[in-house]
Amino acid sequence: MFYDMYYPAETQVTPLTNVRRERVLPVPGEILVRVGDRVEPTQVVARAELPGDFRILPVASLLGTSPSRAKRYMRVKAGYEVQRGQVMAKRGRLFARSVKSPIDGIVTASGGGRVLIEELPAQFELLAHISGTVSNVLEPHGLVIETTGAVIQGMWGAGGGLSGEKLGVLKCVASNPQAVLEDQHVDPSCHGMILVGGSGLTLEALQQAQEFQVQGIVVGGLPPELILHVEQAPFPVIVTEGIGTVPMSEPVFQLLKTNDGREASISGRAQPRWPLVRPEIIIPLPAQALPPSETQLGTPLTVGTRVRAVRAPYTGVVGTVTALPTHPRRIETGAKVDGAEVDLGQGTRVFIPLVNLEVLR
Repeated sequence: MFYDMYYPAETQVTPLTNVRRERVLPVPGEILVRVGDRVEPTQVVARAELPGDFRILPVASLLGTSPSRAKRYMRVKAGYEVQRGQVMAKRGRLFARSVKSPIDGIVTASGGGRVLIEELPAQFELLAHISGTVSNVLEPHGLVIETTGAVIQGMWGAGGGLSGEKLGVLKCVASNPQAVLEDQHVDPSCHGMILVGGSGLTLEALQQAQEFQVQGIVVGGLPPELILHVEQAPFPVIVTEGIGTVPMSEPVFQLLKTNDGREASISGRAQPRWPLVRPEIIIPLPAQALPPSETQLGTPLTVGTRVRAVRAPYTGVVGTVTALPTHPRRIETGAKVDGAEVDLGQGTRVFIPLVNLEVLR
């Protein structure tokens, strides 16, 4: 196998780097800032009008009449603006049947015993999400914001409503990467905080976090039975290692712990298809001389690269590649696979299949 052609997945866990993020409107709209402007996370930087949905009302069927006779019972015509609950058609007097509008909107068409209503446009406001400087304006679609800070990407994320984004202060409530975030760790002092746990969390802790209006949770693993609860949570939850009870990797835990008490932006949005979107935490930090990056984005796996195992039996373990064997080796399952020898520290070296490794930047 030609190892110089193997490009493993990459996860960013960087104490200080240049951060460049696009902020894009769902539809073309108005950009409210210019290149060079300084922006704050809660600042509205662009806005647009989202077109409303369409509703088809089977008026004839609801009135119990034929499509040809339904027209005589109509009280609105195409072009009329209607309010939710407004009577649009009515048949009879003593035992009258009526059809009411289910939404605020405009009647765009009627005929064949049916009425088409277009919902009124909704105003959408795009927030900056991170503090920084506008470096580019992509009129009329969005803009680019640049800052310096720490970046931690997760393996999985969800929650936080439509945007999936929140702003809060990091609060490390776990004593170590193996600790489980439980309800006794969540109290009124957690209001407005982004909580950092260890290997997972309980349903009671998640419910308690909602009660105290926590802004986000970061844990190493997530019990699979909590996935649905997290997807419905009003704040983002980021999993750094994977589904299950998995200790948070030491570099990730230490980086979050080091920034305890700092304001951070958290996003639970994930998109596995191109363009790839990873859930992440961005911690803005004072600009200073940035250290050179040891691993550039999109570089092949080489000896000396820092990697993390993403599957059992070494899930979440971080080490350094010491050798890239030229021939496949047999693993416990009986399969022969290409892999790397990884130094896990304290004299421990193991062979890990390439597909079970990702680069940490």
